[in-house]
Amino acid sequence: SRIPREELLLSVKSNDEPRLLHALQHSGHEDLNLIFKHPDSCTLLHIATLNNSPSIAKILLDNGASPNIRDLRGKKFSPLHYAAQIGSPEMVRILLENGADVNMKEGEFGRTCLHILTSKWKRTAEDNFNRSLDELLKTKKIKIDRQDNSNATPLFLAAQKGWEYMVKALIYKGASLETSVGLKNVKEVIDKKLPGVLETINYNEIEKIQRCYGDDLYEALKEENIDLFKDILNEINEKEKESKKLILEEDHGEYTLLNYACDHGLQDFVDILLREGSDPTRADKTTLLCPILYAAKNGCYKVMESLTENMKKIGILKQGALKAVDRKRETALHKVVKREQPIHNEGVDYLRCLQILLNLKGYINIDAQDDYNSTPLHYAVLCDDQSFVRYLLINGAHLGIKNKFGTLAITRIQPSVLEEVLNDCVKFKNNITDRDFEIILHYSMLAPTSPDYKPETDCLKFLSGSRPHRHLLRHPIIDTFLFLKWQRIRHYYFINLLAYSIFLALLTTYILLFFGTINKTLLQTDVATGTANATNSDSIVFPSESTLKLILQILILVFWIFGVMREMTQFIVSWKTYVRSLENWLEVSILVMTLLVLFFPIPYISLQGISAWLILSSWVELVLILGRHPLFAVYITMFTTVTFNFLKFILMFSFVIIAFSLSFYLVFQIDDNFVTYPKTLLKTIAMSTGEIEYTELPLSDFPISSHLLFVIFVFLIVLVLMNLLNGLAVSDIQLIQQEAEIVSYRSRVELISYIESVFLVNPYNKQYNGGRLCELDNCCFRACIRSSNPALRLLNYLGRRTLMFCNCLREHRITMFPNRGKDRWHVCSCHSFQLEESQIEAAKSVVLAEEGRVADRLAGLESRVDSVISAIRTLSDLIQKKEIKVNPIE
Repeated sequence: SRIPREELLLSVKSNDEPRLLHALQHSGHEDLNLIFKHPDSCTLLHIATLNNSPSIAKILLDNGASPNIRDLRGKKFSPLHYAAQIGSPEMVRILLENGADVNMKEGEFGRTCLHILTSKWKRTAEDNFNRSLDELLKTKKIKIDRQDNSNATPLFLAAQKGWEYMVKALIYKGASLETSVGLKNVKEVIDKKLPGVLETINYNEIEKIQRCYGDDLYEALKEENIDLFKDILNEINEKEKESKKLILEEDHGEYTLLNYACDHGLQDFVDILLREGSDPTRADKTTLLCPILYAAKNGCYKVMESLTENMKKIGILKQGALKAVDRKRETALHKVVKREQPIHNEGVDYLRCLQILLNLKGYINIDAQDDYNSTPLHYAVLCDDQSFVRYLLINGAHLGIKNKFGTLAITRIQPSVLEEVLNDCVKFKNNITDRDFEIILHYSMLAPTSPDYKPETDCLKFLSGSRPHRHLLRHPIIDTFLFLKWQRIRHYYFINLLAYSIFLALLTTYILLFFGTINKTLLQTDVATGTANATNSDSIVFPSESTLKLILQILILVFWIFGVMREMTQFIVSWKTYVRSLENWLEVSILVMTLLVLFFPIPYISLQGISAWLILSSWVELVLILGRHPLFAVYITMFTTVTFNFLKFILMFSFVIIAFSLSFYLVFQIDDNFVTYPKTLLKTIAMSTGEIEYTELPLSDFPISSHLLFVIFVFLIVLVLMNLLNGLAVSDIQLIQQEAEIVSYRSRVELISYIESVFLVNPYNKQYNGGRLCELDNCCFRACIRSSNPALRLLNYLGRRTLMFCNCLREHRITMFPNRGKDRWHVCSCHSFQLEESQIEAAKSVVLAEEGRVADRLAGLESRVDSVISAIRTLSDLIQKKEIKVNPIE
């Protein structure tokens, strides 16, 4: 079935009332006012109005649809604008009865529904347009003389069109006959287009209308005429004080008065409007931009100061006034860090705006995510000047949040900026020589902001893989966090190592006991018959050994099932990552070969070969598992790096070895080792390692060619190529040894990240990520925790135990006392953590370095102050001696 939003849209477009009512039962209130994406770019009510479907519109309005939302098409119409455009009196009546704003202006030309009704009037449908006009004029709050962006009133447009019915109706409603557009007066246009109409008007029956103060204020605001603006406000205070609030909050197309002033940086007008009681949180219903978002977008720091001070004064900060978002779900912090306006413009200072917001960080969401799930930090790192990045991180912005494209903000942060921020996370108290000298390590920027259980090492995984950032893994903040995390998570590694070691010991014992000695009779039978007569069953097992064999099979099977469950979990979590790992393929092959050896009837000769490969593969896997431990990471890295580099090197020069093997095959065929080409190739490979056996080669048959080939082979392959390989290995090992500490950190990050990836992902979410299931259901990790599936419950229970911030580092910091003997650190009361002496000294060195920098800055300031004092004294001496001569400016 289709998701509710699609059902709503299709049912409205097709005018299907039963289908709409059914879809409404499965949709939220926010769906009714959702502006759908292109090509619709409007709400359901807009579509119903354009389709002239009063019954559909009535259902939508009865269920909470707003009649005052503008669409996102060019003119930004409300539903009432469309009702006027199509001349539907029934739609106009329904919308007005449900609160449609009859005075709202559209976003392109600033026209009201009266303007639109006039511009779309047709003689062929005059009756419908006349009835629509009557419905509009019944509204008591209608403003007859509202002007559009060209200063035209509805009466002026009606006169130009020659619509006599509307001209008379507007005049009797009180429309002014004195307005002009350019050099044209309304009276002149009426006399020209509708001669004699004005003579038929009974002026005693004309209604008296009040002055449109809102439009007058808006015009004064656009002209930036502050004196006229104040005069109009004074007149409002004298004559219309009760309706002043409504006047100030009137909608003038895209803006209210305050929104316009904030968008254009009109500080004086902003202060006046706030003082008069304008709402600092009033947002446009289409773009959802409010005053604070306009100020942030344009970098108007003075306007932002006025707004925040006013919010403090009226006490709305706690209500989330600074957390307002626009249609893209961008907050004021997003707007500021984007820095869209040129910074050299007068009154524009995005840094001041950022500081204003961060000073109120208790009332903002520093990690708010927009439609692309990007945080302010994601946008801050895009600028060359990354000063904003430092401010955000110091104030608690999280590094580990991914946007819609899976990108971490940390990927673009300059290493120097990140190191500076990490240094700022190391705080201290008291004198460095005191016994109570205290160092506090803050981990806020590593801590997830949401309460959901999510991996904590995503950003560290990036650091370990980025060469420019890799050295930061040694920083005390990262080092201590990894060390604490390792203590929290290492038992999972050791359990896996123990289980695999037992499995390997049992498997090796089984193979050596029952396949360790070749049964020559069975082997000859297999070779002779080529059939599967001999198997791994009773043909090679004596009755006295059957019990032992069964016991070993059962024990191996238990640990085999454990391995299968482990591999299945990894595959379900992320099958793409799983299939890209060579080690996973090795593990799968071990499981498959184990099953073949234990239970499948296989010819003896094949069984011996499988057993040999199984033993080799399983012991190599043990080496790889041991290599995940940080203590052995350097050595396994040496092994894998040299192996892959050798493979690349040999692959490139293998053609030379093949060429020599072909040549040897041609000249040495009389020798038994060179009779066939496969034998020749194997012999050539053996010779390339140094096993040449010169005296055994038949060099006499082709004395010149064979000797020359042999000399070239020895020089190119044995001397040059083999020494190149040795040099390459030495170079790789030296490089790894130089980065041994970094390699160890990288290994720890990869191991922790690997364990988190297994335990902290809901398999069902991963499988259906981005699908309809996630739109219909609450696809979050907590839903997985409440799952009735025992396996998932166990998986997630184990996953929660790997987390630090949810369980131990609740305050996102640890405290250490370097000068104490015992109780030198405190992490939490739920677990006994230990830190190493080197880590404490590293944190202490950061503090000393920071003190040194502060001392250098103070020394520089003192030097400047001394220079200024010296200059003042010199100037004072010159004045006292009257030696200053003032030269006139020519």
